[in-house]
Amino acid sequence: MDTDWDYDGQEDKAYAKGIRLLETGCVVSEFGTRRRRDYHTQALVFRGLVKSKKAADAAGLPGKITGTSNVHLAMRFGIPPIGTVAHEWFMGVAAILGDYEGATLKALSYWVGCFGEGVLGIALTDTFGTPVFLRAFGEPIPDLKTITADAVTVNKELEQESTTAKSFAEVFTGVRQDSGNPAEFVTLMRRFYDDQGIKGKKTIVFSDSLNIELCLDYKKIAEEQGFQPTFGVGTFLTNDFVHKTTGKKSTPLNIVIKLSSANGNNAIKISDNIGKNTGDQQTVNKVKQQLGYVEKGWDLGNEATRWGSENDASKV
Repeated sequence: MDTDWDYDGQEDKAYAKGIRLLETGCVVSEFGTRRRRDYHTQALVFRGLVKSKKAADAAGLPGKITGTSNVHLAMRFGIPPIGTVAHEWFMGVAAILGDYEGATLKALSYWVGCFGEGVLGIALTDTFGTPVFLRAFGEPIPDLKTITADAVTVNKELEQESTTAKSFAEVFTGVRQDSGNPAEFVTLMRRFYDDQGIKGKKTIVFSDSLNIELCLDYKKIAEEQGFQPTFGVGTFLTNDFVHKTTGKKSTPLNIVIKLSSANGNNAIKISDNIGKNTGDQQTVNKVKQQLGYVEKGWDLGNEATRWGSENDASKV
């Protein structure tokens, strides 16, 4: 256990990161709960971010800090809680139903049936690979009344709505990129929306191992393709420490929290990068074959080294 660190400078460091992101026009949410050093660290970081938000508002900087995925800190600091559909939602639906070919369509239908069209409207694409997701995402939303056939409770007002001709891709605000090559993902989504005839400006939320440099790179790539980029920044904010005795990086744990099973069935995730696959290997192999999943690698997606090593300097 690493004990050669302290909290000194965490609030100031977060403030400086926030200012730099905001002055470059980035729209940022704090996503650091899972991999934070501890709760106190996250509170210090968020205090620094709130200060940077107030300073940016006063100075008229173009960026925005839109919220945090931590509901308790959102309450404490008066900032909106914010998030997206999670991998566990698709994993759980697939495991409960035992139907991976139809699981994505079902999971999207349940989501819209519960919350309504355009509400909590950032879709996570990579639970079983983005190409598999997009096949369902382009489908028309089914009659919400039919969703109750699977014992899913639907908002009563929504039950009165008739079948809609709109697709999931139309009513969702955008998508979240969490694995694989971001540049390839942006190109894929541009092609998808164009093929769907969707002209409105959609959002891409980037959330995979971000630092300031990557946020700026992905912002440029997304804007060039006509998207609104936003960023869910986690580990870089809430677990950026150095050893007191050496000044070298104190490497964060690469924590992954996913469903293990549901309804007595193994729950798995097969992302756009092999390093982020989780779950029973036999089930993973079977589902890959069922879905026609194509394995992909990415040079920057090595889970063992993506947060550096003990001899590295802290990144900006």
